[in-house]
Amino acid sequence: MNQLRSQINILDDIITHVQKTMGDGYGNSILLSPPPKDTFILPAVQYLQRDNLLRIFKASPKYQQTQDLRVVASLWNKGYSWIPLPDVLALMTYAGLGLDVSLNNISFVFKEGEIQALWLHDLSRTVIYRERSPFFIPQDCGIKIVHSVEKLHQFVLTGLLKNHLGVIIDRIHTLTKLSKKTMWGNAVNASDWLFEDLQKYISYETIQTDYFTLFEQPHSVVMGGRNPLYNLLRTQQLDEPDLPTKITFRATCCLIALIPLDHKKCGNCPLMSLEERVARLRNQLKSNHEN
Repeated sequence: MNQLRSQINILDDIITHVQKTMGDGYGNSILLSPPPKDTFILPAVQYLQRDNLLRIFKASPKYQQTQDLRVVASLWNKGYSWIPLPDVLALMTYAGLGLDVSLNNISFVFKEGEIQALWLHDLSRTVIYRERSPFFIPQDCGIKIVHSVEKLHQFVLTGLLKNHLGVIIDRIHTLTKLSKKTMWGNAVNASDWLFEDLQKYISYETIQTDYFTLFEQPHSVVMGGRNPLYNLLRTQQLDEPDLPTKITFRATCCLIALIPLDHKKCGNCPLMSLEERVARLRNQLKSNHEN
């Protein structure tokens, strides 16, 4: 019990430090201690059963609009990707913390019927790379210490990609025939922006190391073949006054454009014309300036 308390204290300190440094938007999707008794929680493996997922998709208002399970599944997957990815990757890159978010180690924590956070069952399955930690980590802290970035990557990405997102994506593909590439594109959409944000706080070399492993390396040791996050971003050159010289967007459409009477496009939509992209960027910059 004392060792568990020590683990939680160290992990809490790291997450609190990340929040104070990078903002309160980080760290909120990870729970280390059991949620309050009145909180609705469900083991991830139970929630993600085939019949339950199908029921959730068919109950969606978007299914009533489209009668297309692929659209509903993609938008569910797109929204869900924002729960594990930013926090797990930020803690890995900023603090050297490796959380095991394999589906068999987490429960979903709900708020108003929606998945809000992940509760980690077994903290002994956590690792840390001390060279990135913002604090001194004693050898006897109860947290396994890894001695290379490669070991950190292998641990974190095995849990996050192979044993979590990969399982969900395979299941949704089998259930709805939604393209796996679309869903991995949703994962990139929820995570690649993070590394631009991290530039304010840590070294360029650290960011590039992790960014390359995630998005630019064709082969994935963790996934045992092709890296599913590879080559899912596109870059377009701009020649406009007062705008960046290039803009990056996703290579795959999330399918929101297929919803009848709507046909809207998300901000990273590959179907957007250059004129639409420039206009949107100008509006963003204007809004940021006014705020």
